[in-house]
Amino acid sequence: MKEHLLKKTSTYVILIGVCVGILLLELLVITILDKMNKGEFVNDTIAEGVLFFICFPGIIVGIAGAIYCSVRKKLNG
Repeated sequence: MKEHLLKKTSTYVILIGVCVGILLLELLVITILDKMNKGEFVNDTIAEGVLFFICFPGIIVGIAGAIYCSVRKKLNG
């Protein structure tokens, strides 16, 4: 029987990668707009919302899930 996706370490590693990618893309866009002197187009509330409600929780859950899955695999043999 196939193993559930949330029981695989690779699922959590992918989650970490996606969240870090979103974080880096957001920083890149803000930096480019700032260098072009178009910083007034950056809405700080939206940028902080993406950062604190999507990226950081996704990274934390990804790290915790990857550790939990790898420890569980080692304990179960």
